[in-house]
Amino acid sequence: MESLSRQRKQPTPVQMEVVPLTSNFESTHPALLSYDEIPEWYQDNDFIRHGYRPESNSVRACFASWLYMHNETVNIHSHFIPGILFLAAEVGIHQYLQTKYPKATIGDRLIFAFFLLTAVTCLGMSAAYHTLMNHSNHVSHLWLRLDFVGIAILTLGDFVSGIYMVFYCEPVLQRIYWIMIITLSFATIFILLNPRFQGRRWRTFRVCTFVGTGLSGLAPLAHGVKIFGFSQMGKQSGMAYYVGEGLLLMLGALFYTVSIEIMCSSPYVNTCCL
Repeated sequence: MESLSRQRKQPTPVQMEVVPLTSNFESTHPALLSYDEIPEWYQDNDFIRHGYRPESNSVRACFASWLYMHNETVNIHSHFIPGILFLAAEVGIHQYLQTKYPKATIGDRLIFAFFLLTAVTCLGMSAAYHTLMNHSNHVSHLWLRLDFVGIAILTLGDFVSGIYMVFYCEPVLQRIYWIMIITLSFATIFILLNPRFQGRRWRTFRVCTFVGTGLSGLAPLAHGVKIFGFSQMGKQSGMAYYVGEGLLLMLGALFYTVSIEIMCSSPYVNTCCL
């Protein structure tokens, strides 16, 4: 009886399994790859050496990558977040104009709404491209073209609204310059979507179409200065902002065309400085 009582009092050994704290975190996303480990179609900038997502062939997996850090994280969110802000502005612009400028016409409101819509479209397409670029060869190149189409759409919205303000009291000139920018924008979109003009070989040509379309904005600005004078143009059109925008456009095209060498030494910089 005494031996039986002792056996009952002895605790049963508990088996403990030690699990590393990082195991759950690491299992939530696939291992990131280096430049040399990704497929050739995925290799675009050999100065970005680390942080690549593996080819997924899954839209769901691509969007799941929003939840962890990789070398497209900054590109995705730097387009997506402003896109949401512009979308919110699209909702509030009518109320703002009605309160701040009660004499604004329906045309005024539609022009502002159109510009914000083109901005949302551009930023949304860019966020989608940077999200889906590791899906597959076909999907990546399709969304690359759509990314550029989004930029062309934003350029169209920018110019349509600018021409509206410059020639607010000159409807004939408004229509002439609208026809010009619409024609150039659709020509640019055609070149971007045409399979013949894809690949690195045509990169400079594609950029030149962007720059040419962008620089066409100098024509209505110069015409406006001739009609209204430099001082008045600055007041009624915000000309200084358009000139600054044009300079930034050309600077961005220069960076894209010549592929400025970015030597990133640490893995964190390789992840973020794109």
